[in-house]
Amino acid sequence: MKTKNQFRVPANLKLLMVLLVVATAIVAISSCGKNKNSDALTELLPPPPPPPPSATPGTDEVYTKVDELPVFKDGDLGIMKFIKDSIKYPKDAKENNIQGKVVVRFIVEKDGSVSNAEVIKGTNPSLDAEAVRVVSSMPKFEKPGKQAGEIVRVSYVIPITFALK
Repeated sequence: MKTKNQFRVPANLKLLMVLLVVATAIVAISSCGKNKNSDALTELLPPPPPPPPSATPGTDEVYTKVDELPVFKDGDLGIMKFIKDSIKYPKDAKENNIQGKVVVRFIVEKDGSVSNAEVIKGTNPSLDAEAVRVVSSMPKFEKPGKQAGEIVRVSYVIPITFALK
């Protein structure tokens, strides 16, 4: 008559064999990524260039990311209302049923004024010129941008959509 212990030995042996096969597979797979050519390839590549020096507050550097964004009267809704009230749809664009979105970039200066308005994605010369005219005529922002506690110049991008009703 066989006892339970006699049947457990072969089951434990099978488990031990499976673990041994899995361990061998792991070692084989982990060593596949390393070869002599991969080290030679990294030696041939030049090191990456150093990052550009970070701007220090107090300079005339124009920032794209700041700790505190410039604040327009009534915030973003105030900007949209000003643009909506100020735009005069160009006559030639209206006659030719020209519509589209113009993306304008400008700088909010340290005193809150707007400068350097330029089109970065245009639609039509008439619409582009009107977008630049309106952005250039914006009143001063209530608060300029700040970086590290100091007032800085900030680049601002705004889309203006021209649509005929």
